[in-house]
Amino acid sequence: MKPLTKSLTGRASKLKTTKKASGFTLIELITVIVIVGVLATAISTFIKFGTQAYTQTTDRDQLVLSARFAIERLNSEVRNALPNSLRLTNTGQCVEFTPILDSTIYTNIPVAPESASATISVIPFSQAFDNNWQAIVYPLTPDDVYGNTSSNVKKHAIDSINITGEEWLITLENKVLFAQDSPTQRIYFINGSVKYCLQNNTLLRSDSLTSNVYLMAQDIFNPTGKAPFEVLAATLQRNAMVQIHLQFEKNNEKVSFNNEIQVLNVP
Repeated sequence: MKPLTKSLTGRASKLKTTKKASGFTLIELITVIVIVGVLATAISTFIKFGTQAYTQTTDRDQLVLSARFAIERLNSEVRNALPNSLRLTNTGQCVEFTPILDSTIYTNIPVAPESASATISVIPFSQAFDNNWQAIVYPLTPDDVYGNTSSNVKKHAIDSINITGEEWLITLENKVLFAQDSPTQRIYFINGSVKYCLQNNTLLRSDSLTSNVYLMAQDIFNPTGKAPFEVLAATLQRNAMVQIHLQFEKNNEKVSFNNEIQVLNVP
């Protein structure tokens, strides 16, 4: 009986030893938890910074694209503005100008001391003519552009045009006298004005003809209080210029644009 007891005791001891060998100690478990925690923290930090970098890059790209679209559109339109038609409104928050629809050389217009007439003759130009156009000669100030269409001024409404022959005959709505001749005999055709305004951190474009307002860009802030637009009159040394100061901000990303646009200087 004694050998059997010893044998069973030995087997039980081996089973206990086997069970102890197949488990984890508390220290091992804690060590694993710490290692997993460190790895999780490192991975989450890496993902967090990667996400932040991607978000910041995306925000910056959106700001740059939005700014470039607005600035390039404004550049294109201002360069095609009627000379001396640019003016600031709303304490520099808006810049207004009159687009040139077409232009040509005139051969005859009524100017004092001539008699008033409702017809002028011009060299042929683009045939995309509209009866709502106005003819303007030698504008030197914004007042010449945005004034009325009565007699003895520089802008007059057009009624019709005869596009036959080597010279086209334009009929005005009334008999008029233009204020003065252009040194280059240049005549411009216009119809309404365009205005860009910075309002409530957005850049808006409005058209006086349709009264439509379009969103051009947003997330624009000028914390320094500097006016977003400046118009510099032409001098003998340089053309007229429009200076644009816009700062785009989004999620702590900032993109500043300081742009200068040269304007046609020969009315």
